[in-house]
Amino acid sequence: MKKPILTIYLIGFILLLGAATQPVLASDWPQFQKDEINSGITNDSAPIANPSSSESWVVDTVIPSGGMAGIDSTPIVYNGSVYAVTSEANLVKYSLDGTPAGGFWPVNFATAGTYDFQNGGMAACNGYIYLVDSGCVRYPDYDLYAIDADTGTIVDRKNVTDSRVQFSTPITYVNDSSGNKHILFGSVNTSSKDTVNPNDGGKYYCYNVNDPSNPVKEWERNCSSVGRYYWGYYWAGAAVIGNYAVYGDDNGHLVSVNYTNFANNEVETIQEINASDVFGFNVKAIRSSVSYSEETGRIYFTSLAGYCYSLGFNANTGQFNTASNWSSNIGSSTSTPAYYNGRVYVGNNNGYSEGNLWCLSASDGAEIWSTSVGPVQSSPAISAFYGSGNEYIYVTTNSGSGGIYCVNSAGSIVWHNTSVGSNKYCLAGAAISGGWVYYGNDDGYLLGLANYTCYDFAVGASENKWAYNYQVENVKPSTSTVPNFEFSTAEYEDIASCDEGESVISVTDTNGDHAAHRFVFKIDDNEKPWITSLNVMWCGRGWHDSADNGVYLYIWNHASSQYEELANSSTDANGCLSAEIEDAGNYIDASGNVTVLVVQKSAHQTRPARASHIETDYVKVVLKP
Repeated sequence: MKKPILTIYLIGFILLLGAATQPVLASDWPQFQKDEINSGITNDSAPIANPSSSESWVVDTVIPSGGMAGIDSTPIVYNGSVYAVTSEANLVKYSLDGTPAGGFWPVNFATAGTYDFQNGGMAACNGYIYLVDSGCVRYPDYDLYAIDADTGTIVDRKNVTDSRVQFSTPITYVNDSSGNKHILFGSVNTSSKDTVNPNDGGKYYCYNVNDPSNPVKEWERNCSSVGRYYWGYYWAGAAVIGNYAVYGDDNGHLVSVNYTNFANNEVETIQEINASDVFGFNVKAIRSSVSYSEETGRIYFTSLAGYCYSLGFNANTGQFNTASNWSSNIGSSTSTPAYYNGRVYVGNNNGYSEGNLWCLSASDGAEIWSTSVGPVQSSPAISAFYGSGNEYIYVTTNSGSGGIYCVNSAGSIVWHNTSVGSNKYCLAGAAISGGWVYYGNDDGYLLGLANYTCYDFAVGASENKWAYNYQVENVKPSTSTVPNFEFSTAEYEDIASCDEGESVISVTDTNGDHAAHRFVFKIDDNEKPWITSLNVMWCGRGWHDSADNGVYLYIWNHASSQYEELANSSTDANGCLSAEIEDAGNYIDASGNVTVLVVQKSAHQTRPARASHIETDYVKVVLKP
C-alpha cells in the first residue's frame, strides 16, 4: 500500500491509573532547577529508554558564529510550552511536542543585534516570562524584560544598571508568605574592577512582580568581597528558604538576607560567612546556585576548588549552622546539587574532556557512586515518578560529543542520546515535563526527547502480539473471544511497517459476515503501572466490492465487557484511523492484553455476490508514561 492519505483526527485524553500511582502530568518546570529552592526534582515521568527519533524532536533555533554559543541557559516549561533563550537574544517558544509558536515568536529582546552569550536565566509566573539580558557586550541598555508568555509581547523592560556588568545568574521566582511575588538575580563584573566602575562590583537584586507587567525594584545589595578573577555573582543563583534568600559569590562567601525586609533600596542582611573559614581551605569561587532540602534542613552548593558542600541552615532565623557541615572532593564544579531520598546528586568537569555524575550520602557527603559521563557543568534534573529508590537522573555534558545522559539510582547509564539532533557542547541543564526531557546546546539546537513504548509488528509475531483473519456476524461483536485463524508468517511480515508497500487482504465467504482483522497486544507487566494513555493506530482499507463505505476501529473494554468504537472511515481510500484512549486500565485485561478490532462496514452478500474486504497495512499500540 502507498502512504496513507486519509487521516482521522484524534481526541486526546490524559488519565490516571489509580490512587497508588497518580503522577502530576505535564507539570511546569518554570525556572532553573524547577523551584525557588533549586530542588531539581519532579514527579513527572521522563524517558527511561533510548529516545525515539519518531517521538522526539529537534529544532535549529540559531546558527551562532563558530558554534561557541547557542542555548546556554536551561529551558523552562510553562503552561504547556517550552521556552529557551538563544545567543542572538531571542526568546523562542514551542509546544511540548515541538510545534513552533506563531505570532510575535521568536521575541528579540536586545536593542543591539550583537551575537552574545546568554547564560543567565529566566522564570515564568502569572502569565509572563521574566529574563535578564546577559549583556556582556551591551551597556548601558535594558537588562530585565517582562514578556507575555502567550503572545510574545514585550510588556515592560528595565535598565537595572548602567555599569558594564554581566547578568549570568538564574532568576529565582518566589511567592512569599504574604502573597507578594518577587524575582531575584545577580550581576558580575568580569572586567578590571579598578577602571570600569569601582562602585559596581556585582550586586544582587530583588524586584516585586505583583503587577506582572511592571517589575518594581525593591532592593539591591553590593557584593562585599572581591574574587580572584570576577567580582560578584557568576551562575550563583539564590535559594529562597522561607523569608531568606541564600546565595554565594565569586570569592567563596555565602550570604543570607531577609529579602522581605527592606527600606531605602537596602535589604536586611542576616549573616555573611567566608566558606573558606568554615571548611578550612580555600573554596575559591562559588559558581553554582544554592539548593536546600527541608527534609534535612541543609543547604548544598559546589565551588571551583573541587568540592560539594553542605551546611546546616535554620529556616526560622536565616542563620547558618557552621558547626554542621561536610565537604566531599568531587573535582571542580559549577553544578547545583540536587537532594532526593537521602542522597545528593551533583556533577563535575575536568575541562571539556572528563567529568562524573556523583551520588553522595546526604548525611556526611560520603561517595555512594560516581559515573563517568563527561564534563558536567550543568545541574542534575531528577524524575521521581517511578518511586523511591527508582529515581532517574538527567545531566547534560559540555564536550564535543555532549548530549544528555540518563542515569539510574544505582549509577548505571541507562542511555546517552546519540540518535536525535546535534550532540555537541551542552553547557546548561535539562527540564522535565510530562514524559519529556528538554535541553539545548552550543549549536543552537533545542531538543525534546521522549520514548513511548510501541507495540507493532516490526519483527513479526512474538509472545506479546498476535494477529487474526476474522469474520464477524455483527459490525460490533459482543465477545472478545480470540478466533483460531492466526496470520501466517508471511502475513505478519506484510504488516511490518507503514511504508513497506505490503499489506494483508482478507475476504468473507459466508453470507451476513463482515471481514475483520483482530490484533492482540500483551502489555509487559513492568510497564502497566506507568501507563497514562494508550494510542491506537491502524492503517489500511475496507471495501464492499464497489461500495465505498470503509471500516470501524474498535477496542475491547474489559471493564464493561464490550467493544468501543474509536474511529471509522467513510470511504475505501487507503488511510489511517487513530485515537488516544482514556482510562487505560479499562482496556488492559487481567492477562495484560489490549485487543483491537477492525471491521468492514458491509456484510457478505450471496446474491448478488458481494464480498466484504479488509486490508491491513500497519497497526500499533503506543503506551505513554
